[in-house]
Amino acid sequence: VCSSDLIHHGSLSSLQTRLESHGLNVPPQLNALEYAMEVLNQLPENKPMSNNPPSNHDHCSRNHPVEKTKKKRHKTSRMHEILTLSSRFWKIIYRTKQLLLTSTLEALIVGFVLGTIYINIGYDKQSIRKRLGLFAFTLTFLLSCTTETLPIFISERPILIRETSSGVYGLSSYLIANTLVFLPYLLIISIIYSVSVYFLVGLCATWQSFGYFVLVIWVTVLMANSFVLFLSSVAPTYIAGTSLVTVLLAGFFLFSGYFIGKESMPKYWVFMHYLSMYKYALDALLINEYSCLANKCFVWYEGGKGCMITGHDVLQKRGLHEGQRWNNVYVL
Repeated sequence: VCSSDLIHHGSLSSLQTRLESHGLNVPPQLNALEYAMEVLNQLPENKPMSNNPPSNHDHCSRNHPVEKTKKKRHKTSRMHEILTLSSRFWKIIYRTKQLLLTSTLEALIVGFVLGTIYINIGYDKQSIRKRLGLFAFTLTFLLSCTTETLPIFISERPILIRETSSGVYGLSSYLIANTLVFLPYLLIISIIYSVSVYFLVGLCATWQSFGYFVLVIWVTVLMANSFVLFLSSVAPTYIAGTSLVTVLLAGFFLFSGYFIGKESMPKYWVFMHYLSMYKYALDALLINEYSCLANKCFVWYEGGKGCMITGHDVLQKRGLHEGQRWNNVYVL
């Protein structure tokens, strides 16, 4: 195959030497060839850095002059793009395995510690507040953990812009591949956290409720991962991206309904309540727990003569009902 530009011809070690001569040091997690492909536009055209005999490229250049007109790039199929990009993302995850392993350990340790704090939460007046605090902290922890992937996305951005603008693949293929690769990883994180906290605390003891709990956690971290990916596309630097994530997550938490109910908010701030990512996840967890415990009594009248507050009453007081169970998941 004839190529119009020759950047390098020689061994892998000579390629690394050439990169270093241009002030481009190969990162430890990449080899010289992979890094060269990423910084290709920073390398000037040059004669082959090799003592080898003239290559097929030289013969091709003499017999087939380079065309001045730029040929239209052949587009590959969407499925091929997604599979190729998915393979790349798996390699990126493997190269940053220390970061992702840390996230996994965090989920296990925090889930276990939280489980021992709220262990055997019970069914009394205090347990209502404890459950709300448990769910709120769970969401805060999970959403804040996703900021660790911000540097990965920001470092990928220049490559993404260069490759999509040159027609190597479509932006939608990149997003689909990114989601497909992170789905199983985030599911593992969700299961690890859920198992370590759910049964220690003593939440509703049915497999249906546990499965829904895992699903909400999974969808929440996937949503947060997508949110961080969006911010990495608009933030100029890692520091700016971190600041954006921190401010926006704090705002979403403030308007989630945990600190102040929607009915107590000024009317001009109510729209933020519906934009809050925390709101839908928190409502989903509360509906899952208290719809399972709808007939369970949490507060008794004096002398135990009758039940004052049941799980159904807790949901009603927050303006929730079991029919909203799947609506929140759809929004997330």
